[in-house]
Amino acid sequence: MDFLKGYSLTELLEQSNFNGLGWAVTSILFYLSVYHFVLFVKSREKFYLLYSVYAFINAVNLIKRVKGVFVEHIYMEYADFFIHINFPIQFASYLVFSFFLIEILNFKKHFPKFTRFFTIYALVTSSIFAVLVLGRYLWDGYDYMRWYYILIFMPCTLIFLIYGIYLTIKTGEAVRYVILAGYLILGISSFILAFLTFGRDLSFTNKYYYVYYLAVLAENFLYTYALAIKQREVYEQKFEVQTLLLDQLQENEKLRDQLNKSLQKEIQEKESKISFLEADAEEQRVAKLRSEYEQQITQLHLQSLRSQMNPHFIFNALNSIKVFLIESDKENAVLYLNRFAKLIRMILESSREFKISLGEELDIAKLYLSLESIRFEDGIQVQLEVGRDVNLREVKVPPLVFQPFLENAIWHGLMTKNGAKTIKIHVFRENEDVLVSIRDNGIGREESSKLKSDQTISKQSIGISLSADRLKFFNQSENLNYHFEIRDHQGLSEESGTEVIFYLRVL
Repeated sequence: MDFLKGYSLTELLEQSNFNGLGWAVTSILFYLSVYHFVLFVKSREKFYLLYSVYAFINAVNLIKRVKGVFVEHIYMEYADFFIHINFPIQFASYLVFSFFLIEILNFKKHFPKFTRFFTIYALVTSSIFAVLVLGRYLWDGYDYMRWYYILIFMPCTLIFLIYGIYLTIKTGEAVRYVILAGYLILGISSFILAFLTFGRDLSFTNKYYYVYYLAVLAENFLYTYALAIKQREVYEQKFEVQTLLLDQLQENEKLRDQLNKSLQKEIQEKESKISFLEADAEEQRVAKLRSEYEQQITQLHLQSLRSQMNPHFIFNALNSIKVFLIESDKENAVLYLNRFAKLIRMILESSREFKISLGEELDIAKLYLSLESIRFEDGIQVQLEVGRDVNLREVKVPPLVFQPFLENAIWHGLMTKNGAKTIKIHVFRENEDVLVSIRDNGIGREESSKLKSDQTISKQSIGISLSADRLKFFNQSENLNYHFEIRDHQGLSEESGTEVIFYLRVL
């Protein structure tokens, strides 16, 4: 440490632009920029990217102050370039920093109106400033750019800063005071530096610039600490939701097993009673009782089939929420979970009934389609048309009878289709029958079979087979003739696809 002898701490600080202190601070900023960009690539959290850009901009802005290192030669050789980007880079720094605060403090959740207003303001003011930056080269408009930056943008920034302090405290986020301390330290140090160097020459600026260096260093260390806290919160939230979903899935599997065992036991009891009555009672009485017990067995078979379909659908929905969590899409995960909870409630309510109205079944179908639509970037356009002569309350159907066909339409017809995706549900009368048409504009069964593996095709066939069995038992129980047929449509893109028609026919 001989090279420090003869120098006081104050003298070392006052020579910050010449003795390597400034270069050390700038190097730290470059390191933080690269480090947090790597974290962004791994986690896809936007606040890492915004902070990486902010740190990089500040590092570039400080390079011109550093003396005695290789970057001084770069600055001297491209002096005009650094002079020209002075105002634009400070402008970009303020905006990137603002969006960093909005993201890490979760303003979209706490103050959605303010977030939308500030986004619009940023777009407008950036557009104006970009025109003025070009104007300095096209019509010598440097004075206009400087005037706009100092007299309009900076006062607006000050207003947003003051109001932002209030909003920061009001968010209630765990990192709010760390963030607040960071930009208050930088703001106060900038004011002190301006006060010390106002009206003075460059030598005074170099002498007291260590005030700004130390503030930048403290600010960025505080923000790095805030980011660590935020990442911990994100991890805990993901872990909590994943644990909740896993518990729900395990509970669902347990309930399904219990229900199946109970149903199988009831079926065996009914069948044994029929056998006993056949051997012990008169033929007419046995026939009557056989009919009653067979109807009960049919209903139990229907419940058993439905118990196999419900967990399959619930598992798919939970898996979709898991995908959103893996992709850090928290907003869609929350939206999907809320709609999923509503759909589960509707399914549980309908599961208590042996049959529900056609209107209730269509409500469940619409909510299911809205859930699946969230997974697609452009969504799925759902069209529901009901004839005026159809009374949806009078027509009864087994619960969830349409869901497997809607699922096939989405995953085997629309998933690999480019362009607009549409599912049309048309309910109408034909003589005394009520017909329900479910038509998609997907790639069709023939093209789907070429793209899918044997395992996937097998799963699709099982879903259709289960639906056919349910209608068969339902017809036996209710003395009906419900059935369906599948039609393939070929032609132009908007005319192609698959159509399933249900014939709800009374014998």
